[in-house]
Amino acid sequence: MKKIIASLAAVLAAVATQAQSPAPAGPGFVEMKPSGVPGKATATRRAQATATIKAIDLAARKVTLQNAAGATQTLTVGPEVQRLAEFAVGDEIQVDVEQGLALEYQSAGTAAVAPTAVALADRAPASQAPEGVMAAGVQATVTVTAIDAPNRMVVFQGPGGTLHQVKAGSEVKLEKLKVGDHLLATYVEAVAVKLVKAAKK
Repeated sequence: MKKIIASLAAVLAAVATQAQSPAPAGPGFVEMKPSGVPGKATATRRAQATATIKAIDLAARKVTLQNAAGATQTLTVGPEVQRLAEFAVGDEIQVDVEQGLALEYQSAGTAAVAPTAVALADRAPASQAPEGVMAAGVQATVTVTAIDAPNRMVVFQGPGGTLHQVKAGSEVKLEKLKVGDHLLATYVEAVAVKLVKAAKK
């Protein structure tokens, strides 16, 4: 289930960007807002994509999807999907993605948090249309590497050296942050994949 959710999410995300302005991957460029807890800011964003099944080969376990713009891609579906026989040409696959990022100030002397990840997955019962949900999250201490105060942009570096950029909302007290500060970053992402059967004619 995790593999097919990841595959469908990746395909439909790519399909969606063909009709929309490009968006960065991962936490990327988001606007942080006060959380109500001193020293902590949060941000969320959501995306939805839909594709139609244009072809299906049950023996080879291959499904061809097409988005509204006409772009197609064929996926090989693994054994994790136990109800592939219920998929049919004309059915739609809906993917909903919700991402959340929290950044919390860590005072000097606070022990750094090593990257910690968790993932959960679930699927609909046999009495319902095929549907799956996967949620994953990671938490770690990150370091502020650059601050563009006039534009309210902040760059921080994760444990692996990857740089991420966020924007501090107008209500975030950016003047209290400085290069070298440590933040506890928590990033979560939930993906829901649902099969919508085509209306019978």
